[in-house]
Amino acid sequence: MEEEKKEKTWAWVMSSGKIYKVMTNPEEGTIKVYNSDGKLVWNEEKLSEEAVSLVEKNFLETVVAKVGEKEKETEDNLETAMYIR
Repeated sequence: MEEEKKEKTWAWVMSSGKIYKVMTNPEEGTIKVYNSDGKLVWNEEKLSEEAVSLVEKNFLETVVAKVGEKEKETEDNLETAMYIR
């Protein structure tokens, strides 16, 4: 049986339109943020699994709310502004 990968990759669309990549891994206790040029701009390690999960939950709720508002403003735009892998 193949082990499920716990690392998640998120797209974080900044107000400037640039997309930052956020990688979280509750099992390893890490959160990494890369700017639109691929440079690591923030790295958090040795977090508890609960802390990483809380950050993921808050990030998801905040970004989804903002994306939802933006999509309502531009109903003709079918482009998705955020994704989770």
